[in-house]
Amino acid sequence: MSKTLKVAAVGCGVIGRRHQLGYLEHPQAELVAVCDIDAEKAKDRAQELGVPNWYPSIQEMVANEECDAIDVVTADHLHFEPVIECLEAGKHVMCEKPLSLKIGEAEQMVAKAEEKGVHLAIDYNRRFAPGYAKAREWFDNGECGQIAYIDMKLSQGGPVSTWKGPYYLLYELQTHAIDLLRWFGGEIVAVCSQMAHPRIKDANPDEDPCWTSMAISARYETDAVASLLASWDSDFTHPIERLEICGSDAEIVVDNVLSLATLMRREDSVVEEYRPSIFRMEELAFDGTFAWRVKAFVDDLFNDRPPLPSGKDGLQALRVVEAIVQSWEEKREVTVQRDE
Repeated sequence: MSKTLKVAAVGCGVIGRRHQLGYLEHPQAELVAVCDIDAEKAKDRAQELGVPNWYPSIQEMVANEECDAIDVVTADHLHFEPVIECLEAGKHVMCEKPLSLKIGEAEQMVAKAEEKGVHLAIDYNRRFAPGYAKAREWFDNGECGQIAYIDMKLSQGGPVSTWKGPYYLLYELQTHAIDLLRWFGGEIVAVCSQMAHPRIKDANPDEDPCWTSMAISARYETDAVASLLASWDSDFTHPIERLEICGSDAEIVVDNVLSLATLMRREDSVVEEYRPSIFRMEELAFDGTFAWRVKAFVDDLFNDRPPLPSGKDGLQALRVVEAIVQSWEEKREVTVQRDE
């Protein structure tokens, strides 16, 4: 590897810009080009960020640019073709979540990365938020002991209907939560779900009404369980997120992604807390988590480590989603598919 990791970016929307700023901030990354099917957007983004080159197609970009990795932040239903094209070109790829809205496409993306001998990573940026990072530090130090349960809520405002299907809440938002449940608890082997759409009267008659509140229970391959309250019926002014990990030796709680992480050891009245610094704005704003995730991606590739979370993590989260949907439709517990 050269002295810098050369990165090109596909997608010049709002989230793409947050990724791109992360690469520009990293001392070992060099953002060499941006690409968008809307040529004016690509040109404007290159001029705005001072990126040397811009392109209207991936084909033209990879033919003219030397790069080690490509960051893909297209619309969530349009990840498949650009990711496959970049992998086919032999480039490492960071894909915005979800990997796809179709599990068959996600399987092909993971298989293509393996075929070409390159890495496919996914932007589950919550793993890199300071609160979750601190929780993981405690967790890896063995503070919790044997895990009994993990309880999570991820609830915010969201659409009542969409052309992307009635289960869009799971794909668009809750794969984040599923990734965190897997990251701390290990593989989920079975799920059972309940769903509701209390605002269905507000649905667009030309779209599918969404299930906007869900209660999901899960079993791990270990002797532990998990629950997930998933909703679009809350509001962004409310605390949107909470994770509680209960173990034999301690409990860890993360409040609202960034606000607070707490370690409560059993039979110890002294509670340990992490709070973000008011003098570091990147620790106080959710937008800052994209730069933390980009930093980890660059660091991993620069140091010849497989970047995590990986495309396989994105695929397995979608398999959990598929099992949740099947559970609701068939009114039973469903086993989650896993690689042999």
